[in-house]
Amino acid sequence: MRISSAGIREGVAARVRRQMIEFLLAGALIVWALVTGVRAQDDAEPTPIPAVDKSVADEPAIEVPVAAEPESDKPAEPEPATDKPAAEKPTAEETTVEEKPAAEEPAKEKPAADKPAAEDPPADKPVADKPAAEEPAADATEANKPVASGLSGLLPEEAPADILATLGTLPETWTAWGEGITQKLSDFYSAPPADLAAQRAMIAFLKLKLATVNRALADHQFGSIRNQLISLHGSLARRIDVLEAVLDTATENPLAAVNPAIDQAKQDLLAATDVADGYLDVVEGGAAWKTYLRTAEVRAIASGGDLAQILAQISPVLAKLDDASQTSDTAVRAFANAPALRTYHRDLGRAVSVLTKVAGTNNKDAVRNQLQALLAGLEKYEASSTTEAAVQVRSAYDALRNLTADGGARLTIALRQHYFNSNIQIAISEGFFNRTLAKSQSEDGGVRDFVLGADVYGSQTTTTFSSFDLIPSERNAVIRINLTGNVDTNTEAYKSSVVIYSNGNSQFFGSKDIFFDGMTFSTNRAAIQVNSSNTPVGASTKLDHMPLLGNFARNLAMDGARKKQPQAEAIAAERVGTRVGPEFDNAVDSQFSELNSKLNEKVVTPLKSDNLYPDFKASRTTDTELQLFSRLMAGDELAGDANLTASLAEGEVALRVHESLINNALDRLQLAGKMMTDEELHLFLQGKLTKLRKKPVTLAEPKPATGPEADQYPQAFVFADTDPLRVKIADGKIMMIIRAGFHREEAKGGDIPPQIVTVPLTLTVEGEEIVATRGDVSVDPVDPVTNVTAQVARAGVIKGKIQSAFQESRHSRKLTLEKDSPTPISISVTEVTALDGWLSYRFR
Repeated sequence: MRISSAGIREGVAARVRRQMIEFLLAGALIVWALVTGVRAQDDAEPTPIPAVDKSVADEPAIEVPVAAEPESDKPAEPEPATDKPAAEKPTAEETTVEEKPAAEEPAKEKPAADKPAAEDPPADKPVADKPAAEEPAADATEANKPVASGLSGLLPEEAPADILATLGTLPETWTAWGEGITQKLSDFYSAPPADLAAQRAMIAFLKLKLATVNRALADHQFGSIRNQLISLHGSLARRIDVLEAVLDTATENPLAAVNPAIDQAKQDLLAATDVADGYLDVVEGGAAWKTYLRTAEVRAIASGGDLAQILAQISPVLAKLDDASQTSDTAVRAFANAPALRTYHRDLGRAVSVLTKVAGTNNKDAVRNQLQALLAGLEKYEASSTTEAAVQVRSAYDALRNLTADGGARLTIALRQHYFNSNIQIAISEGFFNRTLAKSQSEDGGVRDFVLGADVYGSQTTTTFSSFDLIPSERNAVIRINLTGNVDTNTEAYKSSVVIYSNGNSQFFGSKDIFFDGMTFSTNRAAIQVNSSNTPVGASTKLDHMPLLGNFARNLAMDGARKKQPQAEAIAAERVGTRVGPEFDNAVDSQFSELNSKLNEKVVTPLKSDNLYPDFKASRTTDTELQLFSRLMAGDELAGDANLTASLAEGEVALRVHESLINNALDRLQLAGKMMTDEELHLFLQGKLTKLRKKPVTLAEPKPATGPEADQYPQAFVFADTDPLRVKIADGKIMMIIRAGFHREEAKGGDIPPQIVTVPLTLTVEGEEIVATRGDVSVDPVDPVTNVTAQVARAGVIKGKIQSAFQESRHSRKLTLEKDSPTPISISVTEVTALDGWLSYRFR
């Protein structure tokens, strides 16, 4: 029985290839247009994905929630998307700052009559803080202990501005609650208590406030202030985790943290020494090598010496082996690299590393200096996202990994979660796959076969339907393609002088899993199940013209056909299975093999060529969503933060881009220090996009200058040596920050010294369009000015030029995928949000 393959191939995979490519290439058009100040007239550009970061590859493997791999700088993957925040109630640890759990927060105040009830905290949530209830005095035992400095002297002098600003936007019914946090934070940063118990009580207090924000986020009645709550959640969560990690690091007991590692290093070194001695005892010249490598002394000191003695004894031996293993003398180098000596060499190195780290932890001043630099750098980065701040953070972190006994383990957990995390995320709902890719198809054909000694002829109708299931998987995304079908046949079987007429039906069910690691697809073998029925409905023989014998012959033929019916059905099932299975496998495998080639050609190669390839990429699936995570972060850069996201509705897609992705990608444009006219900048960006897309991309021409001072506008940007273009995303706005001087002719006023130009942009969905609206442009000098009048004039000229270039723009909210397909797929942007560093789009 022949099974038509056209329905299987088209129904399963033909549309998958183009669809997945477009997802990885589309989505950032509006972001890029806003960043560059020009609009694309072609389709969306590819979303930049991270470059390889080699500088932190040796960080310790720390267990992080949901982390799939042990790389030290691998971000903690976000928790599965949910409508509710991860923690709605304070944990047991948080409630320890209260005298009893029931009194964790004060009762609700009555809302003012003119205030909507939806903005009020619910009855079991606070509007104000009870004095002293959330900060109990340290117990007597702790108070009598020697006071450690902890966070004292490490914090910036001022509380985080973003937290205070967000608290100031909360409605009146939250005023007392917000003022309580503001006062405590301001006091804590300006004069942190020296007492450790009081410092930990402050962190616990902030955790309680974060728990309140979480509960409010999960409560629909606070929808009117959801954006403020999301911003407050992110700002608070980052500070809480970092402050707690810094406090733990500043007060750690070095030996308590590394004693197990010291003991293990000693044991390994003793074992390696035994192996080395055993080898040297049986080789010519081994005794001299034992003396040269001091194996007896190393064994003795590792068995009972103190740390300083062990280091003093083994460090010179390690240096000798380093020299011997790298010498130009081939014979000596070969001998030193014998397996037994290589093991001895390795374990000497490990011991020196562990013991040196312990010795370094005795320098508490160095640790505290770096912790202070880390906190100061993070606050600078929160405010400005500058390269200088990122470098300061990474430099302090790298130093602390070497200075601290735990190798910076506590800090690594916090930074992974909030500053080393993915900075682009794509989520695709299962419903979207099925709405756009699922397909049914029916095809008629003929039957020509040979079954049980009979020639079979007839007709068939093959109907197939493909659908998609997402299989929960934390390590790689798993997409299951389900194939169901029916083969209905009407046949005539000829054997000798007998013809048997039959109606057949074969139902087949197939499934095949597709695995995606973030950049490459792989497949497994399809599983096929077939149920067949074959019913004889009539017969004819050469005796049909004889009334009695004819009936007898037909009945006899039908009896024979019925007896062979189970065998015929088994054969039919086997024929369908052997044809459908390979056809299903081949159709899907060929399509995804082609898709891998396209991804390499259209995504991997262009990104690598411009240093935009990810240093981290991952994917996973829940039972309703496929989630892709990636990161652009080099060794002196920072990346994204874990963000709060709601589950996708049926048929939705979400794209989330963190400001760090945009900024790190902008750095790779290498605009720093260049002088460019508007036209030159336009052509430069157009060339970059064309290279990334591997097809021509046309950007809108720069708009001519307008306004009363247009004749005084500069002719060219002179971009700053650092951070020429930066983006900050917060409070519903995308703040584009340009650091540049401006060149103009002497007759028109001469060059303008470097300025910081801030352009606020807001994206809204209005009807069938996305509207980009520019707010008030601000211009500030990079360096202090002596002539204020001249600066005001310069600022006015620059502001006029920028406002002329950045006018309101409108884009269709519809994107067309598979433009060359007979059945193109259109999706529409339904929501755009710009909060807490994340620019998020939802599509349907």
